Amino acid sequence: MKTKGIILILAFIFFSSCIVKSLQPFYTKDSLSFNEKLVGNWIDHEKGEWTVESIKTKFEDDKKQGIEISKEELAFLETYEEGYYIKYLSKEKEAGFIAMPFKIKQHYFLDFIPIEIEDEEINSLAAQHLLKTHSVAKLNINSNKDITFSWLSEERIKDLFDGQKIRLKHEKIGFQEDLLLTASSEELYAFLTQYTEADLFKKYDEKNRKWKSSDKLHLTKTNAKP
Repeated sequence: MKTKGIILILAFIFFSSCIVKSLQPFYTKDSLSFNEKLVGNWIDHEKGEWTVESIKTKFEDDKKQGIEISKEELAFLETYEEGYYIKYLSKEKEAGFIAMPFKIKQHYFLDFIPIEIEDEEINSLAAQHLLKTHSVAKLNINSNKDITFSWLSEERIKDLFDGQKIRLKHEKIGFQEDLLLTASSEELYAFLTQYTEADLFKKYDEKNRKWKSSDKLHLTKTNAKP
């Protein structure tokens, strides 16, 4: 895939309405932290296939091949050079994401934003009604060939709002009243910093009075070195 394809912005809804979505990125520029361990080919426990590439490396490879880079692409690189291009294939449907890695203390996170999707069922008019929003996942690097993505759950955030434990600008949109955070990146990062040590990336099981697994994917590297 050529670098130009990265800049094609198409609408996409990731996973389901259960993950928290934001108009603004969850990271601040000074919190960005690239990790080479994430680069490679992965397969998750639901048989989804993930290809993770460095955006900066993709541009460098294009340059070596003599591919001309436009002003728009240079501006794109300046903004996202510390990020990844992620291709996700699930049930024969492919989607592309920009994922920006950032740290809070010793913890790694990824800010996801969709840029490409293969879905002939979405016509052009419907696609224009879909928001291109950010989501955030906590990244646990268990080993060089074993990682976990844990997305921030909308259920957990609603619980905090209902309990008046947080104050973040937000709206409820659409007939399903999906939660959309409208706070600034600085406010979102401060919020994540405050709740990183808590069970923010887990769901609460009211019946058993305990936190249970959230929107989580466990990935194993398919091209890991022994």
